[in-house]
Amino acid sequence: MTFFKSGVKKSRCTQLSVGLATLFVTSTFLFGGESVQADSVARGDDYPLHYKNGSVEIDQWRMYSRQCTSFAAFRLSSVNGFEIPPAYGNANEWGHRARREGYRVDTKPEVGAIAWSTEGYYGHVAWVSNVLGDTIEIEEYNYGVRERYNRRIVKASTMTGFIHFKDLVGNGGRTVNPIRSGLASSGTHTFTQKSAIRNQPSSTAQVIDYYYPGENVSYDQIVEQDGYKWLSYLSYSGMRRYVQYMETESVENGWKKQNGIWNYRENGNLATGWKKINGSWYHFKENGTMSTGWVKDGSHWYYLKASGEMQTGWLKENGTWYYLESSGAMKSSQWFQVGGKYYYVNASGALAVNTTVDGYRVDSNGARI
Repeated sequence: MTFFKSGVKKSRCTQLSVGLATLFVTSTFLFGGESVQADSVARGDDYPLHYKNGSVEIDQWRMYSRQCTSFAAFRLSSVNGFEIPPAYGNANEWGHRARREGYRVDTKPEVGAIAWSTEGYYGHVAWVSNVLGDTIEIEEYNYGVRERYNRRIVKASTMTGFIHFKDLVGNGGRTVNPIRSGLASSGTHTFTQKSAIRNQPSSTAQVIDYYYPGENVSYDQIVEQDGYKWLSYLSYSGMRRYVQYMETESVENGWKKQNGIWNYRENGNLATGWKKINGSWYHFKENGTMSTGWVKDGSHWYYLKASGEMQTGWLKENGTWYYLESSGAMKSSQWFQVGGKYYYVNASGALAVNTTVDGYRVDSNGARI
């Protein structure tokens, strides 16, 4: 079987240059040896040590650690009480996705909001710790000093906008419930009883349709409102829908990390083999453990990144280059063309360099001369 991948979410952010002017104001006090504004809720570098020191490359939100996206997700979880869906994407995608999902995204900064910039290749996100008129104080990672904590004061207008998932002051976003009671923050839910689909997270909202026992829904948010949890998703028409979650419906679905190992449940069962999730292919072992590294399936080898996503295109491992087709299958013992140039890989899949193959010379980059 051939598996196709429609996209990759690296969940990275650009290490932007420190070209924006830093502004200084009065009324400060010391926080961890640094000057902090009097009304600031800045917390300093409280990013977890196992992410900070690089011992864990992929964080619990399925983003690369020590990046701006990972730090922002950590702050939203630890301070705002908001769990962002796993693998939310590169920083420059956050505002667009949040707006599509019904969150307020505007140019008005508020404490606890996410400052969002589309500048650079990956963009940038930061956590707003203070609002000072037309300037803001933000805390962030991977800005100025690569993969390190930073705090600065900038003009609010230098940001593309502000994402209000669940602000600390003037909460303009919906209150999204962290993973609890075995309910994943996103995934597939199977209903055990007739459940109404509504246009708002309210028991008095308009009923659009119903889900019946045995049917399931793929949801991307959990909204907590009016004392209830609501499974939320975007309909085919692009409108957001809500279905009340009953505690008695204990089918557990979606991503879950246990003892440092990721697995994925569907209809309450652990996924095994190949599984396409949010447009990306993953592989799960027979015990449900998410695969990483090289995996042989049939006569083909595949490579799964540390995040679990299937690799395509060029891959460099231990100093050797390999090429994986759009299906993920590794090329071997053949000539192939990429970008108008011809390359050769041997039986192990390793790219031939600085040698002669079939009477053709290949250079240090493996390209046929």
